[in-house]
Amino acid sequence: MSDDESLITPAMEAAIGSEGEPRVVTIDKELVQRLMHALGEDDADLIAAVESGDTSYPVPTYALLTTSTSQRQLTVPDAPERALMAADAWEVKADIHLGDTMTIVPRLADISERIGGRVGHSLFINHEWVYTNQDDVEVARVRRTVTHFKARHTGE
Repeated sequence: MSDDESLITPAMEAAIGSEGEPRVVTIDKELVQRLMHALGEDDADLIAAVESGDTSYPVPTYALLTTSTSQRQLTVPDAPERALMAADAWEVKADIHLGDTMTIVPRLADISERIGGRVGHSLFINHEWVYTNQDDVEVARVRRTVTHFKARHTGE
């Protein structure tokens, strides 16, 4: 395959928009407290609300990080094995509270490519996770771009 041939296969194109199995997680008081401590949170009202377990007080967006281990990337057919996580983007649409039950749905959002360049031919695969709370409100969307590279560059 030369460097100017597309790496996007019909199987990849067919996978765009596909969704994976939902995962259900809870915004956990202890995990939020640990993260607040690690980040040096100094908002006294927030600290008091979390310590008391106040489920009506909104917690910071970073509370979603306590659930990120539940994000599963979908397998992309025919994607080159060499890859690098290139970017994460978080769009938060609603308040987050202790005790919220989030359903996380993974999705293969899109695929694009760059032919040529300093590192050779590369694919940009965008994975997305939609967070919906127990009231069926979309709370957040997380998008991760993973760059995949051909195994070898011909030097052209």
